[in-house]
Amino acid sequence: MEYLNAKDILPIDLLEQVKKYAAGKCLYIPQNEDDMKLWGELSGYRKQLRKRNRMIINKFQYGITIEELSKEYFLSEETVKKIVYSRKKAKELLFYPYIESAKEYDEHGLLEEWIHTYLLFERKNKVFSDGLYLEERYYIGPIMMPVDFFHRSSGPEEGMKWHVDERVFEERANSWMDKLKCDEKVPPLIISYFDNTFEINCNSPLHEALVRMNVKEFLVIIWITNQKDYEDFKQKYGKYVKFDYN
Repeated sequence: MEYLNAKDILPIDLLEQVKKYAAGKCLYIPQNEDDMKLWGELSGYRKQLRKRNRMIINKFQYGITIEELSKEYFLSEETVKKIVYSRKKAKELLFYPYIESAKEYDEHGLLEEWIHTYLLFERKNKVFSDGLYLEERYYIGPIMMPVDFFHRSSGPEEGMKWHVDERVFEERANSWMDKLKCDEKVPPLIISYFDNTFEINCNSPLHEALVRMNVKEFLVIIWITNQKDYEDFKQKYGKYVKFDYN
C-alpha cells in the first residue's frame, strides 16, 4: 500500500482537525465494502492529480502566486511549492502557444491542460475556459484536416455569431498571413463539433488567413461534448485521426 501525504489530499480545514487527534501518526482509512475502488479507478485518480498539478505549474509560470494557487486548489502553500518547484515536473513539459507544444501535451495525455492554459493566458478568454470545464469533453488533436471543412463564427460580416470590427479583423488576418509567409510558429485552430457541424471557436482571423493563402489543410484541435457526436465524428472523419477502436 502506498502512503500519501494528507496535505496533498485533505482540505486545509479538515487537515487541521485531523492534526488535533493524530498529528505525526500514520493512519489507515478503510473503505466501505460496497465502495471499493478498482485499480482502473485509482489510476483515474492519479491521472486527475497529474492534470491538476500541470495546471498549477502552468499558472505559476504565468505569474499566479503560491497563495492564490493554494486558495484556488484548497492546498497548503507548502504543497503548492512542492508541485511548482519540482525539478522533475518542471522539465517534464513546458507550455508554448504553438502547435508543437500542443502535440507534446497530447502525447502526455494533457491536451485539455494545453487548451486551458492557452485560453487563459494567451487568449485571455477565461469565459471560454470556464465553459469547457462545465462538462466532460472529448479533445482530439492536433490533427491535419481540410481548411474548407470549417466556417468562422466571428468576423465583420452581418449575421456572424460574434461580430468583430472590420478594421480589427483585417489587421489580425494580415498579421497571421505575415507569420505564415515567414514560416513562424502558430497555434492550432480550436474547433467544436456538434450535430455534424464544425464551428471555429478560436482564431477565426487565422482561418481567414489560411483561406486567403489557399492553404488546403491545417492542424486543428476538435472538442466534442457528447458521445453521440463523438461516435459520429469517428465514423465520418476517422481517417484524419488514429482512434483506438478496441
